[in-house]
Amino acid sequence: MSRAEIYWLGVHKTGTTFLQACLDASRPALERHGIAYTPLDAFRAAHTRPLLDRAEALPPPSSPGEGRRLIFDENILGLVQDVATPEGLYPAGAWRADEMADHLRLAAPQIILGLRGFADFLPSLYCESLKSVPFQGFEAFQRTPLEKLSWQPLVAGLQRAFRGATVTLYRAEDLRGHEIELLARLLDLPPEALHRADHDKRPGFSQRAIDMMIAEQAVQPVGPERAKQLAQAHPRKPGAPGFDPWSVEERAQLDVLYETDIAAFREWPGLRMLDLG
Repeated sequence: MSRAEIYWLGVHKTGTTFLQACLDASRPALERHGIAYTPLDAFRAAHTRPLLDRAEALPPPSSPGEGRRLIFDENILGLVQDVATPEGLYPAGAWRADEMADHLRLAAPQIILGLRGFADFLPSLYCESLKSVPFQGFEAFQRTPLEKLSWQPLVAGLQRAFRGATVTLYRAEDLRGHEIELLARLLDLPPEALHRADHDKRPGFSQRAIDMMIAEQAVQPVGPERAKQLAQAHPRKPGAPGFDPWSVEERAQLDVLYETDIAAFREWPGLRMLDLG
């Protein structure tokens, strides 16, 4: 495994919150093995928000000192409300990643990217966006046409921006129950050195919660706090299915697009597909 610094870019809704919680729980072990990890909230406050979201001119960070840095923030590629655009997914992702790498003075890092099928990724991303921006219908949020739904432009852009860097991909669908295996393999650590976080899974948005937001929006604006209240009051659970905007035919078509991407990536030079389990 390369000893390059680690640049983990998400994407959103691929188990990143739980993985970051496991890293937080494992920080003493990471330090013992020479890995310097800054927790997510501290990293965003110091770097992501000012540099990429407010376009502030930041001085270079202090010398990283000893240890291999682990940078892990899915918002580097873009905010949830800016992902699904008419131009494709994360159209500014490679540029933002390059800007952050220049700021942090990352040279030829190991780039890590988790991917997820579009049929589940887009509704989950939409629900996540409702926690931070005013309510809008799914059709207004999901602006990416079918012919632009592909992970390939994002990955190709990262390869162009970081020539010579290793790019490792994994599928979020393979992750459940294998989080420690993934971390151990990516960080080149023994699994027993890492700690599985005591982290309760957040209930997803139910179809009922979204329906209630639509009804309320017809009367008065629904903001993020109200959306969170409705999601908490009407969580996804047995008998209350999650939000799903697709027909059977649409879901099948989206699955084919994702499978096409994964098959292509297995043949791309300079990529490593990590299979779990």
